[in-house]
Amino acid sequence: MTKRYEEIAADLRRRVRSGEFGVEGRLPSESMLVRTYKAGTPTVRHALGLLVGEGLIVKYHGRGTFVRTDVPLIEYANDRPSQPALRERARGRGHGRPGLDADLKVSVTSGEVTASPEIAHLMGVEAGTRLLEFVHLGQRPQDEYPCSVVRSYLRYDMVAGTPWVPALTLAGEAPWGDVCQHWLAAVSVELDHVEERLTARPPTADEAAELGVGPGTSVLEIQRVARDAEGRAVEVAHMLMRGDRIAAVYTTPMPEASARR
Repeated sequence: MTKRYEEIAADLRRRVRSGEFGVEGRLPSESMLVRTYKAGTPTVRHALGLLVGEGLIVKYHGRGTFVRTDVPLIEYANDRPSQPALRERARGRGHGRPGLDADLKVSVTSGEVTASPEIAHLMGVEAGTRLLEFVHLGQRPQDEYPCSVVRSYLRYDMVAGTPWVPALTLAGEAPWGDVCQHWLAAVSVELDHVEERLTARPPTADEAAELGVGPGTSVLEIQRVARDAEGRAVEVAHMLMRGDRIAAVYTTPMPEASARR
């Protein structure tokens, strides 16, 4: 026998798919739904929870419940510019790659921090080691919250000789893009490979608040470690992205194809 919350969910599902809730996509309040369906609040919430789990609607604390709209995904690509190209850019020549999403605005802050035990373990240094930290927030103008938060770390002793370090540390700003690779190339640190570990999971409460995600939306977490030819970790980054805004695209050249070029 069909339960009452399943009946309500079925009707709401039909109304959502028919476009009844208009351009704004806002559903009636819970109290209005209680009156409409002549059901208790727990029953209505259970019905809404089903649709949240299906990805049809999303609930925002203090704002209401909305139809989830499909938006073009921003692509995170794992391919990196070549070292010669990075050296040219470090000398002030050459051009960066065009952005994959022209509307994406990135704000960056920087400063000195000491290595946490987790970062220290990844970098192979002692906890408390002096680091430069860059925090990149990526956000589209139409969105209320950022779609990505990237925290990148460099060993201060590796890049302290570059002319940008004091200015960036004091100004609290840094260029977006391959900044870490630029700096490493400028001090003759050659990257050998980049390791990336991708996971998808539910966000923590703090992460959900930072990215503005509701129940039913996962986050993509990428842990990136760049290593030089000796295997040293020279840059560590932790990337957290909204699963409904970001697509991770990985390109792997085939050895045979590379040899023919």
